[in-house]
Amino acid sequence: MEPEPSTSANTTTPTADTRPPAGPNWALMAFVVSVGALFIASTAWFQSRAALAELRGGSRAQLEDPAGANRTATVDLTGVPTQGPPDAAVVLVEFSDYECPYCIRHFNQTMPQITANYIRTGKIRYAFRDWPVDQLHPQAKRAHEAAHCAGEQKRYWDMHPRMFGPPGSHTPDRLQSVAREVGLDMAAFDACVASGRATPEIRATSDMAQEFGATGTPAFFIGIQAKGTQKVTLLHALSGAQDYAVFAQAIDDVLAKVR
Repeated sequence: MEPEPSTSANTTTPTADTRPPAGPNWALMAFVVSVGALFIASTAWFQSRAALAELRGGSRAQLEDPAGANRTATVDLTGVPTQGPPDAAVVLVEFSDYECPYCIRHFNQTMPQITANYIRTGKIRYAFRDWPVDQLHPQAKRAHEAAHCAGEQKRYWDMHPRMFGPPGSHTPDRLQSVAREVGLDMAAFDACVASGRATPEIRATSDMAQEFGATGTPAFFIGIQAKGTQKVTLLHALSGAQDYAVFAQAIDDVLAKVR
């Protein structure tokens, strides 16, 4: 509370203009508002991240323990590029980005062993699904489109291994050069790429990976294929460029369930 004005006769009346009461400090108010807005935005961001982590954690738990899940995660492989016996009981599904360094490492170091010991021996079926991460690798989608366009000419698996490369390496000229090396009909290839008709499926599989709980590339899911169908019930998830031994253990665990 402000003190009341003195009524003493000795009170001196000011003889000069005094500074008027200070007006609002707009700079300070703007700073306070900015800090408040930043705090609210940060709080909302952390809450959304926590919610997303919880959601992804729940999805992953469902994959690793489907018996206790409220729903069963399944993949339909109809029309999907695969290797190995079409009727194999166990399937390994990879979601990958052709420019992702960890995806390239897995392709070079671990995939050859999986191919030699599980795919070529007929133990499992392998499916490759697209997940180009535009925020990190803007050109990667071109490589995935090129592989799909090669698939229209029944040459997907000839194009596929040539698509893994460093970020920014998938220029139109480079993709055309690879297409010629593979022996594609270039007029048909160019028309397919220009049409963009592969893009919707590429986007759909990217969304699918995240719905299954994947948080980065490469992501892998191992499951059991229902006899006489293309539908795979996912039982186990692996994330990142893991050692071969990790994959072997996970695949063997699922193989043991169907013996």
